[in-house]
Amino acid sequence: TLAKFADVDRFVNLSTQSLHRLPPHVQQKFIRLKGRDKLPELLQLLKERPSSGGAVLIFCNTASTVNWLGYILDDHKIKHLRLQGQMSAAARAGIFASFQKGDVSVLVCTDLASRGLDTSSVQLVVNYDFPDTLQDYLHRAGRVGRVGSKAPGAVVSFVTHRWDVDLVRKIETAARKRTGLPGMDSINKPLPKGG
Repeated sequence: TLAKFADVDRFVNLSTQSLHRLPPHVQQKFIRLKGRDKLPELLQLLKERPSSGGAVLIFCNTASTVNWLGYILDDHKIKHLRLQGQMSAAARAGIFASFQKGDVSVLVCTDLASRGLDTSSVQLVVNYDFPDTLQDYLHRAGRVGRVGSKAPGAVVSFVTHRWDVDLVRKIETAARKRTGLPGMDSINKPLPKGG
């Protein structure tokens, strides 16, 4: 019976390691630009996408940025939905259900949409605001190229601050070497024996 437990332990370790890796089939692209250039870059990205290009998640770090960006997309006649934590739970559920059905293919959101939501139709994740942590990046990137999706997808990140560059280097290195993101393996480490 000890051998069975060892196999289970090995399986748990392998599966948690893969949870902390970037999906190898998803392209990671970083665009270094000034803050004022983020909006024109996003509008160009959205307008250049083919209509059959699948769904898009645009991540912002705050609810106010989600709302502001939504107004801008309205002005440019880009059909979208907004999802952020200041909305009621019922409103959020309805918005996400509508997005999943494919009624609207662009969702502007906070990290609220980065965890636990089934997003098999998403082919592009845009980090309009670069995430604060590697864990947040990994959760956002995990929304694209999921099981059941029709295309591998891509993650495009706008990098505007000097302090984001260190995270970008770590992500690029992990993607190139196909290794886990640094520091992520400690999140799900098993408890010490007897503890």
